[in-house]
Amino acid sequence: MTEFTSDSDFVTAAVVAAELFKAREIANNISLTASNARALALRAGQGAAGFRAITDFIDMLADSTVKTSDIINMKAVTISELATNLERLERTIEYYSAAAKSVEDCEYVSSILVPLKKMQDDHSKITRQFYREVDKLSELLESLSREIKTASVLSAMSRVEASQSGKEYEDGLNVVADNVSEAADKIQRHIMVSRSLCFDLADDVY
Repeated sequence: MTEFTSDSDFVTAAVVAAELFKAREIANNISLTASNARALALRAGQGAAGFRAITDFIDMLADSTVKTSDIINMKAVTISELATNLERLERTIEYYSAAAKSVEDCEYVSSILVPLKKMQDDHSKITRQFYREVDKLSELLESLSREIKTASVLSAMSRVEASQSGKEYEDGLNVVADNVSEAADKIQRHIMVSRSLCFDLADDVY
């Protein structure tokens, strides 16, 4: 375990937040796609009845992704703030440690050692909080990744239902299935980048 965190942790957490913001925007587009698909399925009539049910699941997936992304984003912002606080404490501790060493034989060295000890204790406390938040962030990213994997199932089901809707509507409904699959792949890539960055944050403590 390293004694102090790096100021790069602030940047890493900020990048995670940015990646999840992009994922959230894509999820919003999935929701719009579901709305368009629902309207198309209604025009297709009874032949696309199964597809209309699938659009509800697509909408639920998009909504869940947006909500989870918002939570993850807040976690990433919290981690950035903690990393900033740790960086400031580290620099102050360095200055106080150097000052204490230079006057270690002086009568009033305790005036430096007492606040130094307080800062070191605060640093340890914030560091523990930092890695608790990193663990929670990692769990949320893993959960979101599992949710997004269901999109491939929904896409496959959509193609099956599209084939039964009649030639007039099949191509349009297949476009919906393709859009859901493509959006899910993009979101998954943002999640993968975020999880890799999260591992980097966790490596700082091990």
